[in-house]
Amino acid sequence: MRNILLIIRREYLSRVRKRSFIIMSLLGPIIMACVGIASVYLSIDEAEDQRVLVVDENYPLFATIESSELIQYVISDADLDEALATFETSEYTALLHINKNYYKTHSGQLYFKKQPSFRVQRAIERTIQLKGEEFKLSEFNISESDYRRIKQPFEMQAFQYDSVSKTAEEADMLPAVVGIVFSILIYMFIFMYSVQVMRGVIEEKTSRIVEVMISTVKPFHLMLGKIVGIAAVGLTQFMIWITLSFTLLGIGQYALLSQYDSASVFENATMTDQMQKDMSEEMQDKTIKYSSEDNILASISKVNFPLMIGLFLFYFLGGYLLYSAMMAAVGSAVDNDTDTQQFIVPITFPLILGYIASFILFSNPNSPIGFWLSIIPFTSPIVMLVRIPFNNVEIWELALSMSLLVIAFIGMVWLAAKVYRTGILMYGKKPTLREMIKWIKY
Repeated sequence: MRNILLIIRREYLSRVRKRSFIIMSLLGPIIMACVGIASVYLSIDEAEDQRVLVVDENYPLFATIESSELIQYVISDADLDEALATFETSEYTALLHINKNYYKTHSGQLYFKKQPSFRVQRAIERTIQLKGEEFKLSEFNISESDYRRIKQPFEMQAFQYDSVSKTAEEADMLPAVVGIVFSILIYMFIFMYSVQVMRGVIEEKTSRIVEVMISTVKPFHLMLGKIVGIAAVGLTQFMIWITLSFTLLGIGQYALLSQYDSASVFENATMTDQMQKDMSEEMQDKTIKYSSEDNILASISKVNFPLMIGLFLFYFLGGYLLYSAMMAAVGSAVDNDTDTQQFIVPITFPLILGYIASFILFSNPNSPIGFWLSIIPFTSPIVMLVRIPFNNVEIWELALSMSLLVIAFIGMVWLAAKVYRTGILMYGKKPTLREMIKWIKY
C-alpha cells in the first residue's frame, strides 16, 4: 500500500507542477466565463439603434407606424429605386420595402447596411404584421378585443406528475442542458486523462525507467498507482474549472447586468408601444403569471446540483478507471504512439457512441436504446447523466448502472494488470490482440 501511495504522489505532483496544467487550469475557466458573459451581453444589448426607412407602395397605409425606443420608423412614398439610390449615404440603418397589394402578398424586403440582429428583424416583422391586422379589422368592422380572443394561441405547459406525492412539477429543459454539459465534461476528461495514462506508460517503457521501478514495485501496484494519480489530477483540474468558472461568470454577469434594466431592454427591442396596447388584459395577466417561472434563475434552482455533482464524480471515476485500465494495457504492449492506433479505435468506440447518443437522447430520453446505453458500463458514464435530469430514471436502474460500472472497472483492472505484467518488459515487437489474450491466460 505504501508503494501505491508513493506512485500516486509522484504521478500527481509531476503533472500538477507542469506549466501546461497551470495554463489550462486557468485558461479553461476564462474561456467558459467569456462565453457565458458574451451570451448575456448579446441577449440584452443591441450594437446601435435602428433607423428604418419604410418605402410603402400602399402609402399612406402604413403612415401611422409607431416607433419604439430602439427602432425608429420613417415612412416614405418614394419609389424603391430612388430610395435605394440614396440609401447608402443616408442616415438610415435599414430600408423596409412593403410590396404593393399588401393584403394579397403579405410580404416585403428589408435592405440593410449592417445586418441587424434576429430580434430586430422579428420586431420589424411583428410591427408590420400588427399594423396590417389593424387595417383588416377596421375593414371588416371587427373589434380588436374580439379578434385577440379568437387569435389567442393555445399554450401548453408540461408537468412531471408524481403519483406517490400527488404533486406535479413543471418540466424544464435547462436541467437537461446541465446534464448534457456534465456528460460532455465526462467524455472530455475520460478521453483526455486515460490517454495520458497510456502515454505515460509508453514513455516509462521506452526510457527503460520502468525496469528500475518494477525491481521494487509490483507491476500491478505500478499500474494502479499511475491510474489513481492521474485521476486525482483530473479531479483537481475539474474543481478548479468549476470554482473559477462560476466565480468569473458571476462577477461578469453582475457587472454587466448592473448597467442595464434587463427586464425592459429586451421588451423594448422586441415590442413597440402599439403592440403592448394590443395585448388584452387576459394576455397581460398570463404574461405576468409566467414571467417569473420562465426566469433563468428560477430554472437553475430546479437543478439538483448536489445529485448531479455526486453522480458526475462517481461516473467520472468509474468510467476513467475502466478506460484508463485498458489504455494502460495498450501502453504496456507497444513501444510508440503509432502502434497504439489499432487498439485505440475499438476501445474508444463505445465512448464516442455514448457521446453521440447523448445528443439524440436529449430529444427522446425514454427510448429503449437510451435505457441500455445508460446500463452498459462502457457508455453509462456519459448517457446516464443525460437521462437523470428528466426525472424518468428509476432507483433500480441507477443502482444497476452503478453496480455494473463498479464490477466492470474492477474486472478490467484485473485483466489489464495481467497484460501490463507481461507487456511492460517486451520490446521491439508489435503485439496483436490474439497475443494480448494469451498474456491474460498466463
